[in-house]
Amino acid sequence: MKSSIKILLVTLFVLARAGNSTAQYKADTSYFEVDTVKSCIEWFCDSHNGTVILKSGKIKTVGNQIVAGNFVINMDSLQDKDITYELMRKTLHNTLKSEFFFDVKNYPTSTFVLDNAIPYGKNNYKISGDLWIKGLVNCIGFNAVITIAGNELTAVSEKFYIDRTRWGITIYSKQEAKSDDSVIVSDEIYFKIKIFAKRSKN
Repeated sequence: MKSSIKILLVTLFVLARAGNSTAQYKADTSYFEVDTVKSCIEWFCDSHNGTVILKSGKIKTVGNQIVAGNFVINMDSLQDKDITYELMRKTLHNTLKSEFFFDVKNYPTSTFVLDNAIPYGKNNYKISGDLWIKGLVNCIGFNAVITIAGNELTAVSEKFYIDRTRWGITIYSKQEAKSDDSVIVSDEIYFKIKIFAKRSKN
């Protein structure tokens, strides 16, 4: 009888501790909603540069450690910032949004799903995840400085690049050049990401 009571008490103690652990885990879990007005992605390719904005974004943290994130990019917001002549700028916009480049009509958004954020110094992180463009996905990685202060999260990446041909964007690529005088556009597109987010209830 005493043995049964002892087993029961031990079981209740273990369950109570498990319940406390679960409650603590939930208490430490937070979500940050991206401010799509303040946040942006800067792009650089050859002599041109511009921006594209986020449609939405959410970051999950556990104990101030980033564990997941999902970001939807509004491809129709793609803009050039260096061309001052309006007609030339519109021509570039239309070209980049055409079916030959990002095919915005059929793929109005791109998505980045953050899988890992590994700290390697104060506020420094190595970020990796899956980038979806035009229905194709590839893993990318970059470094970023991320700070969490109260209910605010900011993240600024280092300048990094992707090879556009990995997402099937091969027009004017050096890989497709048929002669020395062919029009060539760099395969590398550079980005710098600036994220501002606020803690949300879920």
